Amino acid sequence: MKRILLLICIASLFIVMGCSEQPSEKVLAYKENNEIIGSERDQIIGNVSDTIYKSIDRSNTEAEELIVGPIEGTGEDITLPEGRYNIFTAPSSDGTPSAGRVVIYDEDGNELLQEIFDSYYGVGSVTVDVNESHTIHFDGIEEAIIQPASTQLSTDLTTGIWEVGLDIEAGNYSVYPNEDYSYGTELAELMIFEKGKEPRLFEILNTSKESPINVELKDGQKIRVASINNLTFEPK
Repeated sequence: MKRILLLICIASLFIVMGCSEQPSEKVLAYKENNEIIGSERDQIIGNVSDTIYKSIDRSNTEAEELIVGPIEGTGEDITLPEGRYNIFTAPSSDGTPSAGRVVIYDEDGNELLQEIFDSYYGVGSVTVDVNESHTIHFDGIEEAIIQPASTQLSTDLTTGIWEVGLDIEAGNYSVYPNEDYSYGTELAELMIFEKGKEPRLFEILNTSKESPINVELKDGQKIRVASINNLTFEPK
């Protein structure tokens, strides 16, 4: 549903670009830096769980490795001890790539993250902080593999949620898809969350090293890389 909304928003922006002599703030934001603002942004992002703003102990002392499966019917729900995890799928029993969904939500039912696992039109893995208040739902795949994730500074961020200052240094960056991880959906997104402020949403469509988006990252902000396997953050 969010993907449909994004397509509608982008189409609407292009229509306005062609019809208006005085571009609106929304049109200018998208044209200049692929940023979606206002009600369109709110519709796409939705009611994100407030737990996105919480930082956890990255020592992963309570984190556990787990294999979930076989996953049948309407799917399976699990909870995990607090930790930072990498979640991915195993090949299906006939050896073909597995395609399905992971959804993480809080006690109030607000979504922290949702991604499609698929070798062609989805992502390969998700990295995220969770605790006992989160429910992790899997469907469409036969088996999910969950492993504790280590923390190290990087300028290449994969699908999931990351913290500025722990996973990437604060600073100004040019952002574009990593050419070595080209698969994912065409409607990939970068979201930046900062407590007490409106989230920011950037569309990765048609971006490249030659035509990137530009962002300023501040310590403590949370970054969500959505529907794409890897984004490169090139320091400016």
